Amino acid sequence: MSIPLEQFVRQLQDSGILPGDTLKEFIPPRAAPKDAEELARELVRSKKLTKFQAEEVFKGKARSLVLGNYVLMEKIGAGGMGLVYKAEHRRMHRIVALKLLPSDKMKDPTTVARFEREVTAAAKITHPNIVAALDADCADGVHFLVMEFIDGSDLSRFVKKHGPLSVENAVNSILQAARGLAAAHANGIVHRDIKPANLLLDKKGTVRILDLGLARLTSNDLELPPAELTSTGAIMGTIDYMAPEQAVDVRSADARADLYSLGCSLHYL
Repeated sequence: MSIPLEQFVRQLQDSGILPGDTLKEFIPPRAAPKDAEELARELVRSKKLTKFQAEEVFKGKARSLVLGNYVLMEKIGAGGMGLVYKAEHRRMHRIVALKLLPSDKMKDPTTVARFEREVTAAAKITHPNIVAALDADCADGVHFLVMEFIDGSDLSRFVKKHGPLSVENAVNSILQAARGLAAAHANGIVHRDIKPANLLLDKKGTVRILDLGLARLTSNDLELPPAELTSTGAIMGTIDYMAPEQAVDVRSADARADLYSLGCSLHYL
């Protein structure tokens, strides 16, 4: 939808998307765009805005692109727990991934509890084969988890695009994931949703586990009591990769269930 140039400029200025005096280089008297579309194209061409950001401004959602110290750049994923965006820290200019729990999800106590559990679980682990959690916060009613941004593709999409991995690469990928799982299990965390879509392959060939939204914190962890948010008979996880005992009762799933899922993932690769 087209909007007046003045309105487009005002939204950019009020939102704080662009740092400092960046916008002054693209508007009168230094430049003379004929309309908002031309200004947007020039900002995108100059890599001052992303295409996603420009589209959101045209929708009147410029302010929603800023969450605390972070500016959303583009959407990179979606799931039952919310959306994942590529974002930039406004002061440090560090690129990160933000997982958002939108304000409308805050009405569901179970969803909020699961998100908080993911934040807790992610904060407990530092390992080269697990996507690192950097921060967690709430801004304008939106809770979000800040994670390292990995330039790559999950193994599900990779196989769909390029075909099955070689035996050597498949075994290497699963071995890396197994190392990450070992670290999680050592910290009292059972993932409960291991699958190719939750195994991220970066440009250097490193595999990292992501998405701890269904993780279970085991009761032998004295610092953090288990967050049992399911009832007997409830199914959590992905059926194609789920261990039989997890399908019967998700609360009974332990480290062995993750290993079962990892074996199913190897079959897929």
